[in-house]
Amino acid sequence: MLDRLKNLFLSVRYYGLLSPNLRVRRQVNQRLGDRPALEFSDWFDQHCQPLGITQAIAHFSYTRLGHYSGIGFAHVRMGDRLAEDLHWTEVCWFDWEIQLCQDFWHAFRVDISANLHPLQPSTLGDLLVFLNQQWLTKEAG
Repeated sequence: MLDRLKNLFLSVRYYGLLSPNLRVRRQVNQRLGDRPALEFSDWFDQHCQPLGITQAIAHFSYTRLGHYSGIGFAHVRMGDRLAEDLHWTEVCWFDWEIQLCQDFWHAFRVDISANLHPLQPSTLGDLLVFLNQQWLTKEAG
């Protein structure tokens, strides 16, 4: 009984540390809300296609990264800095990288886990270019 109570206390205690900061998420979404919202096709045409990012990777990123972060991806741009502009580690669940690796595997059958962890993307564009390169490397091989 004491172990279950201790477990419950620790779960509640660490939940706050591991969950997204909803206040920061709200602030980011409010700031980004000043930009025009783009449907996926326009977002792809304007921001991904010029970088050579495939439509499959762009669509995956638009939906999955938006899901992990709670940020409206209709408002994000490739030059948005993950840490400074989007506050990425604060607005995402602690395990977003693990979930990204799993989702990428299920969607594309490419294991990015070994290459993602040493990667330190500065901008959203850096992250999408990385994902695109991983996909294209698999397709070429």
